[in-house]
Amino acid sequence: MHTKSLPYVFLLSLFWGTNVVASRFGIGEFNPYLFITLRLTIAVLCFVPVLLLIQGKLPTRVSLWKKAALSGLLGVAIPMPTFILSLQYQSSGVASLYVTTFPVMLIIAAHYILPDERMTRNKALGVTIALCGALFLAIKGESGLSDIGRANPLGFILIIVGLMSEVCNTMFVRLHMKDEDPLQVTGIRLFTGAIIVAIVTSFFGDFSFANVTRAGYFSLAYAAIFGALAAQFLAFFIQGKFGATAFSMTSFIVPVVATLFGALLLGEILTWAMAVGMLLIGTGLYLVNK
Repeated sequence: MHTKSLPYVFLLSLFWGTNVVASRFGIGEFNPYLFITLRLTIAVLCFVPVLLLIQGKLPTRVSLWKKAALSGLLGVAIPMPTFILSLQYQSSGVASLYVTTFPVMLIIAAHYILPDERMTRNKALGVTIALCGALFLAIKGESGLSDIGRANPLGFILIIVGLMSEVCNTMFVRLHMKDEDPLQVTGIRLFTGAIIVAIVTSFFGDFSFANVTRAGYFSLAYAAIFGALAAQFLAFFIQGKFGATAFSMTSFIVPVVATLFGALLLGEILTWAMAVGMLLIGTGLYLVNK
């Protein structure tokens, strides 16, 4: 893994970790589907002026739209809603810990698909240990919430579905889009995700704002600008510039950030099982990237 990628990886982890906490608070005030739609819509509306200011025009190449729209489906429209919906059943820290199954899926897929991301002995051992940590948490049924005992397994299932879609997206980006303009790709991805999620929301969402507080609106703005806009651009940059293994490192750092801020801001808890799971996953990811 390129050491030059580490500042970008840490910054992306901070964005995503705090975004999880903001999103979990936000879906307590908004309908979850409405929250996701508004978040993506705000991100698109903020991004378009930036793109016009920097490049002076919107992307018009048909081939780029086709590829970036598919990436928007796989990397935004599916994983973002499934992850946020899973926060109804578990804490920010636990949800983020489950995301550490992402390197397991990613490294296995990369071994067979990407010529520069082959499996090694260290990677194989690391994948096994990290997977054991995630499975340990799932079997224990950890929720990370003081008022809930055993977590609803639907939270874990939603995250796995989202991660499988994100793995497909990462492979697609590395194979077909690493030379594309990150700004244009990010704009199309966000726009595609917003349209798809808005359609879903029209069937399942509740459009009431009656119980939303100022803190709720702040969480929405933060999740949109940092969690959806800045993070999407940075994630695409890391995947294309440094590769799948570097990008997978965020899966270790994000749970630490989410657990810390979740405890400080939302009163979430850190249990011994979560600590054991985090230790196993951290050890696995160390071996993966050694």
